[in-house]
Amino acid sequence: MDIEQKILLGVDGSEAAMQAVTAAGTLMQFRNSSRITLFYGAPDPHLSSLTKLLRLTPAAVEEYRRVLSLQEHRVLERAEKVLLDMGYEAERVTIRGEGKCHDPAGRMLQLATSEGFEVIALARSSAPRLKRVLMGSVTSRLIHLADEKALWVIDPPIASPNVLVALVGAPISRRVTEHVIRYFSHLTESKFTFFHVVPPLPPQYWDNTRILTEQEQKELELHIARWTKEYADRVRKIADEGKERLVKAGVHEENVTFKAQAVHVGMARDILAELVRGNYGILVVGRKGSREASPFRLGSKTNKLLDNARDCMICLIN
Repeated sequence: MDIEQKILLGVDGSEAAMQAVTAAGTLMQFRNSSRITLFYGAPDPHLSSLTKLLRLTPAAVEEYRRVLSLQEHRVLERAEKVLLDMGYEAERVTIRGEGKCHDPAGRMLQLATSEGFEVIALARSSAPRLKRVLMGSVTSRLIHLADEKALWVIDPPIASPNVLVALVGAPISRRVTEHVIRYFSHLTESKFTFFHVVPPLPPQYWDNTRILTEQEQKELELHIARWTKEYADRVRKIADEGKERLVKAGVHEENVTFKAQAVHVGMARDILAELVRGNYGILVVGRKGSREASPFRLGSKTNKLLDNARDCMICLIN
């Protein structure tokens, strides 16, 4: 029996959000076990302050509340209609709105934790990066808070249903592969590529302190060769297991490949180059927990991917 996939999809009234709903619905439409809950956290208008500032009557305040409530319902109904119009069954869609929502990101995370959502999804913020950092967009807050959930950041339109799976070694790559099987193995006509960028040698193999003897050089080369093979074998094993499970799920064997390369420009930029080169619309990648990380760490792999990837859905797996 197929295990249910529960997705919490955050929306607002923007076109980007509706396009993200379309993209997510298109990808998950034929995953019959998937369930999408549309969430809209209506902003708190701070009516008490407005009442004093504008000298509003109680009747005017109540009318304003009614208008806000209507807006909340309209946003959710519009998003729901997008899914229903593409053929998504009504019983697989739930709408959930909350007024006076001071912190939509925090509330989505609470709901995901309390109600068993594995995935939180939303459109990528269209604001400039500096503004996202200083003001704290819902997307950027979730990136730094949702340590125990998979996060889908959607930048529509999605280029294709092809999937690029970035592997970096166990154990995170096993979780990445598991997510691919669980959520995307129904895309049986898609191309799946397990992509590995071989990292630079670890510091213990650096040789920059003294000139080695011939024997020491040979021993160092043997250690490097052994480390490289063991590392590559671990990654290849994960990719082979993933391929076997995808093929078993119905994906054509010739559509599942493994590709490895040495670092060329950098881990993130090499992944981005492959994303464009292969016309992938879905990127699944592992990330380190970032709850304590500073949003100003521009050098991190996650930030580089989110800042530069276009026309795709980035799935961040902790």
